[in-house]
Amino acid sequence: MISDMPSEIDVVTDRRTRKREGRRSDLLDLAAGLVDERGLGGLTMAALAEAGDYATASLYTYFPSRDALLSALQDRALLVLGEVGEAGLVRWDGALGAPADAAGRRVAALARLCAFADLFLAAPQHHPQEFRLQQELLASPEGDASAEGGRVIASAMAVLDLPRRLLAEAVDAKALATPAPVRNVAGDPVDGTMARTLAWVSALNGVLLLDRLEGEVPVGGAALGRDLSLAVLRGWGAAPAMLERARTLVDGWSDR
Repeated sequence: MISDMPSEIDVVTDRRTRKREGRRSDLLDLAAGLVDERGLGGLTMAALAEAGDYATASLYTYFPSRDALLSALQDRALLVLGEVGEAGLVRWDGALGAPADAAGRRVAALARLCAFADLFLAAPQHHPQEFRLQQELLASPEGDASAEGGRVIASAMAVLDLPRRLLAEAVDAKALATPAPVRNVAGDPVDGTMARTLAWVSALNGVLLLDRLEGEVPVGGAALGRDLSLAVLRGWGAAPAMLERARTLVDGWSDR
């Protein structure tokens, strides 16, 4: 009779796998801390080995290259930020309920966009390590063109899918105008909603970078980003009165 119980070999293998994954996660924690302390250039395999009391050569069993380490860091940071965004959407939908008419649906669609902007702009305070890491890595010319690099791109696109969906839903609700046709540098057509997503998120990232000037700029990045988002949404066709209602609605939510 064949037993359904796992063999001793399977148990040992599973234990070793968990132990290895735990060590890899600990190394990523240390690596993220080094980026916080020294910037991206200060993260080397030797520095990580010293921080974790490892032999440098042993780190290559977890990360085959420094680029692979950077890709793993970026992938994990993006995963956290994506989960934060999806959890936020659940809260916003709960607060909005089911609008009864077309005008209510338009205001609700704009409110979700305002709430997303608030969440993004608050990320440096609530998720500083992940947010700074994605800024450091996305702004850096360094990167991995391997399969791991492709996984990071997939993670980045997954994070961008939330604002893309929110923008598309606002167009469907007629809260925003339909995007004009867009083409890339090669002349190929690009989804207009994705182009809006990239422009909006890049702009929000850019104003938050101003906070690194440490008091040299008279207005904080979050305040600038809020005004920028309202201006962008108006430019994309949001009716000023409905946008004001949406902004007031989000300002009144207790979980901001």
